[in-house]
Amino acid sequence: MNQQPNNLPTKLVFINGQQTITTSIIVALYFGKQHKDVLRKIDSILADAPSEFTSAHFCANVQNQQVGSSSRDLRTYQMTKDGFLFLVMGFTGAKAAQLKINFINAFNEAQAKLSRTQSPFERNRMLFTWEGGNIVSSQPLADDEFVTKRAKLVNYIREPRFLSLEQLIEIQQAASEQISRIAVINQAQGQRLRQN
Repeated sequence: MNQQPNNLPTKLVFINGQQTITTSIIVALYFGKQHKDVLRKIDSILADAPSEFTSAHFCANVQNQQVGSSSRDLRTYQMTKDGFLFLVMGFTGAKAAQLKINFINAFNEAQAKLSRTQSPFERNRMLFTWEGGNIVSSQPLADDEFVTKRAKLVNYIREPRFLSLEQLIEIQQAASEQISRIAVINQAQGQRLRQN
């Protein structure tokens, strides 16, 4: 693990699959505690807290570590943000409070990064115009721009989390206004036809 000169981890939180995690070693180093003491606290949590919680937020790992000419097993834990928060609740003092805030910010930044990478529209996207098999123009598309057929627009509107609530309300209002205009035009045309 890369460490800063003052023996602190360079990174507090990692993305593992679909979760943001930290480890018992990182917590021990960052809070200036012995790893065995952090393990003891986690063991206590595992004994006291409901297994539904602990199994979802703590994952034990055993790594074989070479120490000189011999090797030994090193037990560590990976933990989610909720597991981390449960673990450090008892850490007190102004310094511990600031360290907790730093960790929480690191979790939030990692979660935001994870959310961005899961977005189907987060990539370098380009719109190309083709004529006769050749590209005649191209332009980048921003993350919030898309090109679609009119027939598919309704499907995009129905897609969960594709549009915000505010955007859906705005679309609904615009559609209602347009329906009202068309109804007035159709009514006027119907009256003209009846008069002729």
